[in-house]
Amino acid sequence: MRRILHVDLDAFFVEVCRQRYPELRKLELLVVGGRRDQRGVVQSASYGARKFGIHAGMPIGEAVRLCPQATFFQGSFVHYRDASHAVRAVLERFSPTVVMASLDEAYLDFAGMERLYPVSLLPIAEQLRNEIRRETSLDCSVGIGPNRMIAKLASDCAKPRGLMEVRAGWEEGFLAGLLLKALPGVGPVTAARWTELGLTEVHQVQGMQERELERLIGGDARALKLRAHGHGGSTLRADRLPRSMSRETTLSRDLGDPVELEAILSLLTARVAGQLRDEQLVARTVALKLRHDDFKTVTRRRTLETATDLDAELYGAARTLFREAFAEVRRRNRGVRLIGIAATNLGVAAEADLFEPAQRQRLRDLTVAVDKVREKYGFGAVTPGAALGARRRREQ
Repeated sequence: MRRILHVDLDAFFVEVCRQRYPELRKLELLVVGGRRDQRGVVQSASYGARKFGIHAGMPIGEAVRLCPQATFFQGSFVHYRDASHAVRAVLERFSPTVVMASLDEAYLDFAGMERLYPVSLLPIAEQLRNEIRRETSLDCSVGIGPNRMIAKLASDCAKPRGLMEVRAGWEEGFLAGLLLKALPGVGPVTAARWTELGLTEVHQVQGMQERELERLIGGDARALKLRAHGHGGSTLRADRLPRSMSRETTLSRDLGDPVELEAILSLLTARVAGQLRDEQLVARTVALKLRHDDFKTVTRRRTLETATDLDAELYGAARTLFREAFAEVRRRNRGVRLIGIAATNLGVAAEADLFEPAQRQRLRDLTVAVDKVREKYGFGAVTPGAALGARRRREQ
């Protein structure tokens, strides 16, 4: 019998920042993701701030308008990563199969453990929640279900710091009370389109024939019908690699200077490369994201001959993609609002190659030295050459 447990850390980014910065602990209205004068997006909001309508993914400017009295804070990825690793160490004591879906959520597989937990997983879920709290000072919500979708929806319903179990055979009854927009794959645009058709709740889909639903919404009917009746993936692979590693930033002002933009891109690339090395991964594909000031978004990608975790090789590909994409910015006489890089097509880093070209070995030696300095003194202790050049240019 397949039983999957989904752990979702409550207000993770907010709580990690509160742990690291004591001055934030007593603030009821806290928004993490960027300063109030920045144009980034909200990573997380305290439960007090959520009452004003603030949610993850919302532009910082909109969050400021909704709750001007809130404190806006920019956290550190390193702190989030360390907290996530600490939580994973706790989870691995409960199940041999733990898959981190993101920094703040994970799936655990309890298939084959019926003799240990024959009736319900709620007692083990409570123990797990309490141990995470005791060892990391972080709260979590836990959902239990026969597949990943049900477990995830159960943890959503249990927030904050709650537990919910949906056993096999209970799926349709559980889902019947939910809105369609709660289902995975139903985004705001799709939900709004279906609302215009009078379709808002899961029980409506459950009561329709597939052909009838197809006439109403088209080709999405079959997938929606399956989800509405509780079908979802139930396979977890502990060795599953992340799909990508990325960094992007929404600029505080629109930029049209390619030198400044390349400097920002070099810093973002250094962050991505450092994370790859930290996770002992390499990337075969580099993707660039560029958003014009009128919100036109362009993405470009390039596959490398050799997978890499080296800053210089990733940045070389990213810079080439940027220069190609920036030509369109110039043609349209626009500025750049957002820039980002993603490393995709990931694989596990191999052992050192004894026959690696001398130039690449020098790059690797330099990278090892830079990582040691940053580990001791922080990321800002070493600045990429492109960023340093742009800084000097501004000072002249």
